[in-house]
Amino acid sequence: MHRILTCLLLFTAFLHAEEVDAKNNSIVLGKRVGLIKPGMTATDIERVYGRQNLKLQKIPGAEGEEIDGAKLFAGTDRELEIVWDPDTDKKQVVFDIRVLGKAWKFDNGLKSGMTVEEIEKINGKPFKIAGFDWDYGGYANFEGGKLDGKVSIRFSPSTENVPEYLIGDKQLSSTDKKLRAAKPLVDKGISVFMR
Repeated sequence: MHRILTCLLLFTAFLHAEEVDAKNNSIVLGKRVGLIKPGMTATDIERVYGRQNLKLQKIPGAEGEEIDGAKLFAGTDRELEIVWDPDTDKKQVVFDIRVLGKAWKFDNGLKSGMTVEEIEKINGKPFKIAGFDWDYGGYANFEGGKLDGKVSIRFSPSTENVPEYLIGDKQLSSTDKKLRAAKPLVDKGISVFMR
């Protein structure tokens, strides 16, 4: 009986080995970023990645604002910025995660530097992009697509002369020929929603 129990415990530990692998750099939208899952707190993150790797601090928000957050693995190829949920009674519950380090890999192939056409394939349909050269310029709106509510992506044109038509507070279709001619690429710092 003791031998059977030992075998069951070892088998269970083997099944859950990936769950405790702190070197896991995969991102599954809607489920996890590495070992960070929705609802986790700063304490939970310290427990899986080590207190020395999580630095609580203010991080950049919209329109020059600073918000409560943390950096995980700051200055490395695994760097993440974590934004805490401003609407929870609990302290420091993960809300969004900005992927800054190049070691992280999305399971759907998403990454910075991708074209509009490549993102359309991942999303499963065309989407909208905000006009460029303002605070929210270049952000994608994936309403109704596979990426809807899971990620925030910002595009920047890769051509020098951006036509006036593409500038300002407006929504442009990802299929727009003038938009595609500006060759927008996904910026670094893709945000993963953890709500």
